[in-house]
Amino acid sequence: MHRNRLFYVRDDAANPTQRFLGSALFSLIFVAAENFALYNSTLQARVAIRGSANQGVDMDIGRYERPRTIEEAYALIVEGHGLPIAGGGWSRLMVKSVPLAVDLSDLEMRYIRDSGDKVEIGAMATARDVELSLVLAAEYGPLFRDATSHLVGVQLRNIITVGGSVAGKYGFSDINTVLLALNAELYFHGGQRIDMGSFLAAPRDKPFLLEKITVRKGVKAAFQSLRVTANDFAILNVCAAYREGDWRIAAGARPASARLSAEAAGVLGGEGRPSEAAAGRAGEAAAAELGFGDDTRGSATYRRSLCAVLVKRAILEASK
Repeated sequence: MHRNRLFYVRDDAANPTQRFLGSALFSLIFVAAENFALYNSTLQARVAIRGSANQGVDMDIGRYERPRTIEEAYALIVEGHGLPIAGGGWSRLMVKSVPLAVDLSDLEMRYIRDSGDKVEIGAMATARDVELSLVLAAEYGPLFRDATSHLVGVQLRNIITVGGSVAGKYGFSDINTVLLALNAELYFHGGQRIDMGSFLAAPRDKPFLLEKITVRKGVKAAFQSLRVTANDFAILNVCAAYREGDWRIAAGARPASARLSAEAAGVLGGEGRPSEAAAGRAGEAAAAELGFGDDTRGSATYRRSLCAVLVKRAILEASK
């Protein structure tokens, strides 16, 4: 017999259907309650204010603002030196004291939409939005789902935003590796536009507000990664993309942020369906060209060996 405060399900019920429905209902209520509890605790952590009676709050926020317009948010970030809070999943872990927190939730930047020859992804679109997007699936197949469906759990995928991952230039990010391979363009408030590769390589010199990311259509691409456990950060992630005679091979979680391998692309040339041997040579070229480091998930030597294998697999999958 399974009991909780609401009801109980008899294991010895005579009707199997009753047992099944009772167990299913119990599971649904349990999951719903668990999700609500995590969501509620996350919101409390995001807007914790200095001087609160709560103990053990990780992020100490002096002033909290939730602007209604992009112009207002931009002024708070650039002129007021505020910290933009997109999802807040990683900021809460890394930032302990925030004089001014700027919540971007009300800026209508959560969307994924078809825009002619491109797909637009709003900066506040979540990893879960990306995972379930029919627009992305229709154009890129399982690519974006493969790069997001393993991230920690559904609760956090509903918090993590694409814009936050891009702006943070996180080395562990899977979505950044995909966007780099797809040669995504980033649009910032104020009219600035920059490609993903240039943004990742540029120093962090001044505050900004990212509005959207665009990716071109007509691309064949595949994502590969390896993890210690299914929901862990990747030991290494790779994305191979082909469009109009050009290959782009990106590797991330090196453990530094994603970078392109020009050598691997050069090995493949303009061949849209390279042989297995050519894909293998491209993998070896990427492993030789890119830099790798050590951390708790793997050594530089292991990552280098892994790179050759994953790049080969991604190229062969993308070329199908």
